[in-house]
Amino acid sequence: MNGQLSENPLAELIRELSAKKLSGRLQLQQDKIRVALYFHAGSLLYAACNLKTLRLAEYLLKNRLVTEEVLRYIGRKPDLELTKVLTSEKRITPAQAEQIQLKQISDILRVALGWTNGTWEFDDRSHLDEELNSSFDLSDILLESARRLPTEFTTGRFPNRTELFSPVADPPQVKNLLPNEVFLLSRVDARTPLSDLLVLSGQPEPETLRMIYSLAVVGLITRAHWKTVFSDLVGTQIKETPKPLPATRVESPPPPTASVETVETFLRRLASAESHYDVLDVNRDTSMADLKSAYYDIARKYHPDRFRNAAAQLVAQIESAFARITQAYDVLRDEGQRATYNSKLNAQARASKLAQSAPKASSSTSDSRSSSSEEKSSSSFVSLAEQAEAQFKEGFAALELGQRNLAVGLLGSAARTVPHEPRYRAYYGRVLAIHESTRRLAEAELQAAIKLEPTNAEYRIMLAELFRDLGFQVRAKGEAERAVAADPNNKKARDLLRTL
Repeated sequence: MNGQLSENPLAELIRELSAKKLSGRLQLQQDKIRVALYFHAGSLLYAACNLKTLRLAEYLLKNRLVTEEVLRYIGRKPDLELTKVLTSEKRITPAQAEQIQLKQISDILRVALGWTNGTWEFDDRSHLDEELNSSFDLSDILLESARRLPTEFTTGRFPNRTELFSPVADPPQVKNLLPNEVFLLSRVDARTPLSDLLVLSGQPEPETLRMIYSLAVVGLITRAHWKTVFSDLVGTQIKETPKPLPATRVESPPPPTASVETVETFLRRLASAESHYDVLDVNRDTSMADLKSAYYDIARKYHPDRFRNAAAQLVAQIESAFARITQAYDVLRDEGQRATYNSKLNAQARASKLAQSAPKASSSTSDSRSSSSEEKSSSSFVSLAEQAEAQFKEGFAALELGQRNLAVGLLGSAARTVPHEPRYRAYYGRVLAIHESTRRLAEAELQAAIKLEPTNAEYRIMLAELFRDLGFQVRAKGEAERAVAADPNNKKARDLLRTL
């Protein structure tokens, strides 16, 4: 099985090999550079490259673990055999060998993941002779490499703007997500069309598509339509995926084919579903037996195989809907995943409650903004203002829950979208004040909020606390005094002034 990297880039090949738990050797070539990757049950075991700088001997010399004399004495050997000889002769320790090997494989991957042209070939019959027990976590390398792919390449991976993206029930642990990626990830809380994500991100379209591609290829969001190339291969350890009973096993008489009207009702119900329980139309305390019954009842009526003769658009909708049904069932039928999912729902409910408790706009600032009737009459302005208010509420909830990175992204986006709203500037300043490296930026945001609403004692308290943390006691005391003057009955302001 082979193809072109321009059609099937390495990141997508790795994603599919991992998802299907495939074993074998994946060979890549660009010009005269060749790379071989070995997989077992979807996990990467080993990588090799014919470039001299990516051979084991170069790493050993660079790290001064062996000398050139030792390498000449041993002679030229394949990297794995060289490792075996050096460890058996106790010239390097197994721990050193593993560390060097990990660095070598990471560097080879970074080179090959950047290729957007060249060829690939997969052989599921080719395996390593040596037994390697270690496997490598590819998440961070995949994310890092996807960010560096050419813009025109990642843009071209999304031909369909109606393609749906869904949240992942048990996402991988990925380090060093960027604030814009965190923000975009927070937008995918249900099935969301690509066109909506492009609007919600607040970033230029090419940059948004790059982020979506990076998050999808690493498994942080689920993409509805990946191009598959290993459809004829079966992994050795694939987890059993629930499938509806085939038509030949359905008790006679078979259920009638659902009418178009019934299908449309089914699709509308799924479109409005907010949780896996809504998708399967069951309660949170539904037993496993009833859950299975509900899934198979839906499968008998709406499995895509029953609609192959329908219009192409309807078939695509049914396939997407059934993928969501299967995902919901996979999560809820596993007790551990179900408990985790329930915790997530509870956290979302708590966050929603906190969001509703976010500070409201004061009447004075509302009146001052309403004077611009031309601006308010603009539908695009109203839409942006509503989006900013929703971001502020979610950001406030994230701040209260201690989710600083998420709060920075949401509150910052709200403040940039509607810079004349003092609440947005003040709470953006408050979250920036948490981290020492962003406290100077926090001061600018808080000063802007106070300029917009000078009589707000809470904003002055925030600024006084920031000055106190920066060691500016005199300025802190001055702001605390102004807070008390603005609101003499504010206990928090009076207590802060006494401590200063």
